[in-house]
Amino acid sequence: MEEKIREMHDCAPLTGDDPLVIWYNHVINKTVAELTVADVARCIRQRLFVENAYEALLAYLLHNPYEGDVYEGELMDKATEVDDELITKYKATIVEIIDVAEKFINEHEWVCEEDKTEYKESVNKLYQKIH
Repeated sequence: MEEKIREMHDCAPLTGDDPLVIWYNHVINKTVAELTVADVARCIRQRLFVENAYEALLAYLLHNPYEGDVYEGELMDKATEVDDELITKYKATIVEIIDVAEKFINEHEWVCEEDKTEYKESVNKLYQKIH
């Protein structure tokens, strides 16, 4: 059975009724595989359990390179917002994600050219991080 985040990081629940505290207490009781897209994006934004979130982020991007919570393509943006050491650690997976993303760019029916351009910029930024 996969460990819960609270067990991996030896962390206890927080007290309070702040939305961030409620979310934190919910997330620490999940496994990495149970993290949602929203959890992954928020973990990276909040700099909490980043490596666990990054593992889940990569799995989501392999399945759907345009995945996001607040907006489509958000996880591709988040993929570059972690320490370079983490990006280097997962370089092989990231190369695979970039290949998937490039196919997606060419095959997707874009609503507008601006969306395509912004997404390509996100993919290129990730590419630059590994080269």
